[in-house]
Amino acid sequence: MNINRIVGLLGVLVLLLCGCGQMQSYTNKVLPPVFEGGQGVNDWLAELHSTRNLSKDELSIVLGSWEQDFRYDPNLSNRLRLVLLLAAGEPSVSDRQRARKLLDEINPLPEGPGERELIDILQQFLAGQQEARGKINELSKQVKEQGQRIKELEQQQRDLTTIEQSIQQREKSAGE
Repeated sequence: MNINRIVGLLGVLVLLLCGCGQMQSYTNKVLPPVFEGGQGVNDWLAELHSTRNLSKDELSIVLGSWEQDFRYDPNLSNRLRLVLLLAAGEPSVSDRQRARKLLDEINPLPEGPGERELIDILQQFLAGQQEARGKINELSKQVKEQGQRIKELEQQQRDLTTIEQSIQQREKSAGE
């Protein structure tokens, strides 16, 4: 997986999430629509965008409501709306592992190109996040091991200093 592609796709997703004041449905008659049937990528992103300035309590209520909608009717629309909140929502409701599981359970893939592309972008984003988390964990482990090794070396240095001082003291006492 090319990291530059992931970064680029993530950048596009961030621009879509953050750069939209009021998202409008796609109305170009020349190109195929981004969604079918009144729900789709634009609507899901607009709903996610509307959660940006909510308090933690309000976000918890939204999460609960969207989870209930998904339990009641586990269709693609409810699933992707919930995935977006879990994957790209505020930290208080973020659960990327659960978002990835919900994405992986989509079968069959939707026919609409907008939905398929959003699923692909989210899967790549979540895979990149998981890879980054793995690297962070490995580096944290290395830092901890190096910190322990430094403590051991400092203790050895103190022990050697004590031995050296003891030897010097004996030599000084023997010389008197």
